[in-house]
Amino acid sequence: MIRLTSDGSVDDFSDPSVTASLQQNIASAAGVDPRLVTISVTAASVIITANIAVPASSAATTVMASLSSTLSSPAAASAALGITIAEMPSLVNALTPTTPPAFPPFPPPPSPP
Repeated sequence: MIRLTSDGSVDDFSDPSVTASLQQNIASAAGVDPRLVTISVTAASVIITANIAVPASSAATTVMASLSSTLSSPAAASAALGITIAEMPSLVNALTPTTPPAFPPFPPPPSPP
């Protein structure tokens, strides 16, 4: 998950083309398909939260490293995302397991007496 604080107002992000562009730019920075990125925008300055579904073919650490490199400062994030970023982006690895842990096999039955 990425949390960004942008200048402006929430209304600046009401145009679907603006959020689609942001979605594409975040996906590019993360190295994932744009369909795996969801964007939400809330007030309090402008807080942008992008959740990225990491595909099975990628490691979350790889995506995080790509984002950390591309969004390394407010200026770098502004250039990469095409919007003005006011504060250092916050990156959170909120990865949850997609498959439950494997349980050990049942023990063999006891030997007959």
